[in-house]
Formats: sequence, structure tokens, C-alpha cells
Amino acid sequence: MYLKCLPLLPLLFAALQSLAQHPAAVCGQVKDSAGQPVAAASVTIVTPSGAGVVFTKTDAAGAFQYRLPPGGDGLSLKVTALGFRPFIQSISHGRPLRITLYALPTTLTEVTVKPKAVHTAGDTLQYRVDAFKDKNDRVIGNLIARLPGIEVDEKGAISYNGKKISNVYIDGENLLNGRYGIATNNVPVNAVEQVQVIERDQPVKVLHGYIPAENVSLNLRLSDRARATAIHTGQAGAGNEAYLAEYSNLVLHPRIKSINSLKSNSAGRNLQRELADVGASAGNGPIPPPPPHVYLAMSGENLPAVDEKYYLRNTDHAASGNALFKLPAGWTLRLNLSAMALKRRYEASQSVQYFLPQGDTVRYLESQHNTDRHREWQVQAQLEKNHRDVFVKSTTTLNVPQSTGQGDAWQNGRFLQQRLPVRQAGAGNETQLVKALGGGHLLQYHSVVRVDDVRESLHILPGLHENLVNDSTGYRELTQQVETRQWYAHQSAAFKIKRGPLVWSFSAGGNYERNHLRSGLRVTDSTGNAHAAGDRFRNNVVFENLGWFAGASATWMLRKGAVVAEARPGIHIIGYGGVSKAQRFALRPSVLFRHQTGRYGEVQVRYAGQTSFGQVNDIYDGAILVNYRQFNTNAAPLPQTGVHSLTARFAYRKPIQVLFWQLSASAEQTRQNFLQAYTIDSGVTRTSAMDFDNRQSKYTVSGNVSKYVFPLSLQLSVAARASLQTGNMWYNSDISPSRTYQYSLAVAVQKKLPVGAKVSLSGEAGKYAHQLRPRKGEALPNVTETLKTKAEWQQQLGGGLSVTPAWQFTSFKPTGQSAIRQHFLDLMARYAPPNSKSTFELQGVNLLGQTSYRQFITTANQSSLLEMPLRGRTVLVKYIRGF
Repeated sequence: MYLKCLPLLPLLFAALQSLAQHPAAVCGQVKDSAGQPVAAASVTIVTPSGAGVVFTKTDAAGAFQYRLPPGGDGLSLKVTALGFRPFIQSISHGRPLRITLYALPTTLTEVTVKPKAVHTAGDTLQYRVDAFKDKNDRVIGNLIARLPGIEVDEKGAISYNGKKISNVYIDGENLLNGRYGIATNNVPVNAVEQVQVIERDQPVKVLHGYIPAENVSLNLRLSDRARATAIHTGQAGAGNEAYLAEYSNLVLHPRIKSINSLKSNSAGRNLQRELADVGASAGNGPIPPPPPHVYLAMSGENLPAVDEKYYLRNTDHAASGNALFKLPAGWTLRLNLSAMALKRRYEASQSVQYFLPQGDTVRYLESQHNTDRHREWQVQAQLEKNHRDVFVKSTTTLNVPQSTGQGDAWQNGRFLQQRLPVRQAGAGNETQLVKALGGGHLLQYHSVVRVDDVRESLHILPGLHENLVNDSTGYRELTQQVETRQWYAHQSAAFKIKRGPLVWSFSAGGNYERNHLRSGLRVTDSTGNAHAAGDRFRNNVVFENLGWFAGASATWMLRKGAVVAEARPGIHIIGYGGVSKAQRFALRPSVLFRHQTGRYGEVQVRYAGQTSFGQVNDIYDGAILVNYRQFNTNAAPLPQTGVHSLTARFAYRKPIQVLFWQLSASAEQTRQNFLQAYTIDSGVTRTSAMDFDNRQSKYTVSGNVSKYVFPLSLQLSVAARASLQTGNMWYNSDISPSRTYQYSLAVAVQKKLPVGAKVSLSGEAGKYAHQLRPRKGEALPNVTETLKTKAEWQQQLGGGLSVTPAWQFTSFKPTGQSAIRQHFLDLMARYAPPNSKSTFELQGVNLLGQTSYRQFITTANQSSLLEMPLRGRTVLVKYIRGF
């Protein structure tokens, strides 16, 4: 039904356009007390909190002009110029303004002015790149990771003062959305003049003053030279059993921006991470459609807690093309294209022990040698108009990932071969319209349509689990097949009314989800004949969820903050298989309070209640062999999960002193009508969802501080975290409450030395305690202590030559066992000839020649020892050139 409504979208947009009321133009002239024009004076429209919403400058005659944004109640005009007193007054809607600036009667002594390394402008924090740039920085991501108050995790996701970054803009343009690793890994550091943190980013201009912005984004302000010319960078490297080749092309013109790259390597660099979507949302945007579910796997891979360069045995090829074109009438067209071809070799062995509530212990040994090949093509096209009285965005995506895994495995001495091809395809469109109707009224429309198809087939040779699938008779091969097709459609509209500092919002809409699951298990006997394993291994389920919802919210815009109260009640009509359709109700309330304390601090408190319902992967009753040692099925009612969360956060930042710190605490209560039950026997796990009143809780306290001391050229950061999680576990027909405690402390220090050197030290200590509380007997806690440290010395030797040795150390110590300690040594020598665009690098990785990695992995009732071979000692010679 919703698909039939799509042709009406142009008519709806035309109707909205007919209601447009263009904001009035206001002009004026600025002169000094002698009547002379003041050129290049800054003219800003500011909100009551002091945030700027319109920016312009006077021309040579002192004249200026701007358009008043919609809903302009409470706005003021601010004019500033060097050597004059600031001028500010309430907005005038009438005749042209005549403004007189008066000189500051200040006598200045001779001083040397140095630009500030960090300063603020409204809600934007600005880092001057030259103040933090290092001679060995090549791309802007190298510098961002060292900025005070900013952290970058192992996946490339960026956080500022404890909050995840949503987007990375390039000169204010959103070229990449959440896939900002393409920018941080390709934009040269010399092309960026400032790294700006937009602490309350509202990318939709027409929503300014209607929705309190909670997103945090970065903006890379480019240098004039970068805007004027195309930037080309190439590099190539070769070493023992490793190579690297990369080419990138950047066009950063104000009207056309483009980042394109071709990359290939077998040196342990994961190109999939660069193309991943790592952006975070504050939760006030549209809810994305549910992703397609993948059921089968060759095994669950546990990855080492060290850098990928030590263990990733890969051959990665990736191509990416990203372009943004500014069109007439304020429209922009964005194209994002990417393709990947990845080959990974995975070898690991595990010694696993399950400690069951009855006092039994199940042990098994397994090892795997797998080769995974993954290919993926993704196309995204977006047409957008972002004006102060109208916002239109339509995004169409096509995603085609395909993968094939094959390899050998041993479990308790039994050999088997595996092959798993997975074919996926997905396409969809998301359209958003926001129109200011004048008089403080605003209309929104949101539409999502998406379809996904997944086909999986797991082949295991020779046959296994004869007693479960073939009446204890031996056979040749086992094949598990799963096919799923998912349709999703969402349509909603909202109407907002602004009256002074109060904004009312009313919304209504619906969504429809249909998911068809088909699966079957086939057995091939010794003669090559195949037959079905039986009806208990078959699924043919159509799951439908039709939801109707309404919403109401009230937002009170405070002078230094906001209060938002919202409820989004909805009714869901859900049916599947032979089960009659059932109605479910969800209220989904939320309250947000945000207030700026003083000049540098901000407190935020948020409560949210969410209710979600299961999907087809939660309700099928035919067993599926998800991997060679685990069967899944369900024997529970329609899953329902209710979550109530309360979060309090205080953040402080003082740019002049380059001091950042934040403290947060959260409590989360979860109630579910089901519990995952596990039955384990000789390395075979059978999982089912059981009817159970399951209650869980989680409490977390975290904080971090970052400080840069310019006189000492020293940067210090400290982060601490503690959490407690309670729940229930069901193993072998016994339910046991469980508790998990986690503590961690991380410290990092960077110091520039007067001998042309820079030293970096970092370390993280953690303790993880898991404990079951069985109804009978007593279980000892399962405790693991971890320690990771890293030291790096960067020495400039003059003439463009630098040497950087780096050392890493890891330690894992579980209860009652000896600690596992491992050391890694790397070296990089870099030579950049003076007045040249060329750079030569010599990289040595794992110079101590560690051949294997060992790590303990523990849960409340499980302890396992992971062993994995590492990449050997690698020496790579690289040549890098910009042109």
C-alpha cells in the first residue's frame, strides 16, 4: 500500500512549495563616528543564548544584507569590527538600518600576537592545525587522534569529550555521512587549516529553534590552496610477503568536492574499516529500518586484543568514489560509490571449558583453517536542498555483498570440511521533507522503502551429529540452507508549532514489515543421494508487523539549554505462521533536560523508555544448524523487550587552558518475556528461546579528562570506567542469576622533548569478574586481569630524517592460572628530502618475531584459551609522492 503512495510525493512537495513564504530581506550600512564606512565588519544574527544563525560581512561601502530566518522571535543583530566597540540590538523588520560604531579608546603597547591553538566561536570549538601538526603526519586522521579532548578507537570512530562524532564535514559539506574514515584516511594534513568541533550540530537549517541539537560533528576547514587545486597522492611499497599500493585524488573546490581512491595491500591493513559507517546519532533523527539477519557462520571468530597489523593475513582491494556537486537554486547532488574484494586467512585454535550449574564441566578442543572471500558493491545517490525555509533530501541506495568461506576444522580430534556461500542484495529509498509554513509553523514528512534478500548455504563434509539428524547412521555431507526476504515501508508526518521559547510537535504514521524465512537441512548419504533431515529442521514462516503510531512532544527552549518531553505511543499488529495476529501496545516516553552551567560546563539528564518486539529470527520453531557445533530453535511467545534507561552527564571544556573533562552515570533496566536456553553436550550446543520473565540491569559510571600544557609541550589524558551487569543464564535445564563486574583505567601521555624528539606512553589496565549464583551449591567468580601498554619514541635526526621505534605489551591473567605476556617491537624510518613532494619510508613490524598469540576469554560460566598464528616479521619499503 505504501509503495503505491510514492508517486504522490512530487504532488506533496509541490503543495509544500506553494505554501512557501520567503523570509524578508533586511539591509543596512555600518559607519564609524566620523561618518566613514566600516568595511569587513562582521554582521551576525544571534539567538538569545548567543549562538550565531546568520553570518555576513560589510562591503567596501559598509553595506550589508541578510534574510531573516523563519521563526525569528528573540533574535538580535550583532556587529563587530577590529578597533570598535561591539554593537547589538533586537532585530528590526522595517526600514534599512543605520549603525554607528565607536572606536575603542585603548592604547596598545607593542606585542607579538600568536594565534590561539584552541578557541571557541559560539558552539564551535576550533583547533588550529599548525599548532598540533607533526612532521610525520601525512593525513588529517594522524593529527585528529592526538588533539586534546578527542579520542579515536580501533575501528576509526571518533569521540569528543566522551560523545561519539556523527559526521565529518569538509568545508561545511557532508560528503560522506557516517563513512568519514574515507576523509580522515585520505585528506592530507597540509590541506586543512582548522579542525572544528560543532558541539550541537543541527544540519537541517529549517529545524533551527525547533529541535534542540544533540549531535556532535567535526568540520575540516580547508586552506585556500587546497580549495584551488586538485590533490593527488600515490604510494607503493614492497617487502617480505607483503605489498601496498594506493592512489587518491581529491578535488575540494567550493562547488565541487570529490574524494576518490584505489587501494590494495597484503600488509595487514583492513580496508573494510575505512569504508565502514562509524558515525553515531544522538537519537533525535529518523529510526533506520531493521538490517537483514544472517543466520549461518562457519564459527564464531574471537579476535585478538592487539593491532590488526600483527595478525590480519589479508589481500584487500578497494575502490571508492565520492562526489558532491552544488547545483542551481540551492540543490546538491551527492554520489557515493564503493567496491571491495577482500581475502582473509583465519587460523585459530581454542580450548573451551563450560562450568555448568550442576557441577559438571564440558570441555572440547577445536581448531580452524579458513579462507574467507568477500565482495561488495555499494551505490548511494542523494539529492538535497537545505534552505532556511525548506529542506528536501532523497537518498537511494543499492548494496550487493557476497561472500564465500571455506576451510578445515577439527573438534575433539574429528576432522571436517566447510563451505559457506552467502549472497545478499538490498535496495531502498529514504525521503525527508521539512517546510516552514510561516508564523512559527513547520511541516515534516518522512518516507522509507527498502527490500533485502539473503541466501545462505552451509556445507559440512563428512556428516556429523548422526544421532541428531540421521538416526545415528553415518552419512557423507550435511547442508543447511536459509533464504530470507524482507520488505519494509515507513510513512510519517509531523506538525510543529513554535510560540516563543515553547515548541509543540504532533506526529502520526505507520510502518509495515514483512519477512519470509525458508530453511531446510539436507543429508547426503554415501552414495550421493540427498534427502531432507526431517520436518523438525524445516521452516517456512511469513512474519508481518503492521505498526500505527502517534506522537506528541513539548520543547522548552531555555536561555542556556532545553527541556524536551515526548511520548510516541504505538500499536503493533503482528502475525506469523499459524499464530493468529496479536496486538501489542508501546508508549515509548522520553524526557531530556540540558543546561549550561557557567561559561564552560553543561549538565544533561535523559530518561527514555523503549519497547521492541521480536522479528522472524526470534520465532521460528524449526531447528537451524547455525554452525558445525550449534543448533538454534525457539519455543517462546512473541519476544517483547522493554528498556528503561536514565543517563546523567556533566561535561566541562575550557579552550583557553585546553582542558576537557566529563563524568557520566547511567542505569538501565530491561525486562523480556523470554530467555536464551543452552544445552551443551560434548561440544554440541543447542539453543532455544524459552518463555521466562527475564529481568536484567546494568549500571555504568565513566569519566575522562584531557589536558594540554603548552609550556611543557605535554598532553595528558585519563579515562576510567566501572560497570555492573546482572541477569540470568539457562544452561542444561538450570537457571542461575549472574553478575558481571568490569573496571578499567587508561592513561596516555605525550611529551615533546628539546632534543627534537617526541615520546608517547599509554596504558590500560582492566579487571573483569563474572559470577554465577546457582540455586544449589556455590560458584567461584571467573576473574581476568588485563594490561596493555604502548611506548613510542619519535626522533628527528635532521635533514628530513626521522626514526620511530614502538613497543607494545599485553598481559592476560585469569583466576588460578599464570599470566600470558607478549611483547611486540616495531620501527619506522622516514626520509622526506627538503623541497620535495616525495617521502621514503622503511617499516618494520613484529621485529621480535612473535609467531603466535595467546589470550584468555572468560564469561560467567566459560573459560577458553585462544591461540592464533601471527604474521611473521615484516619489513616494508614505501615510496610516497604528492603531485
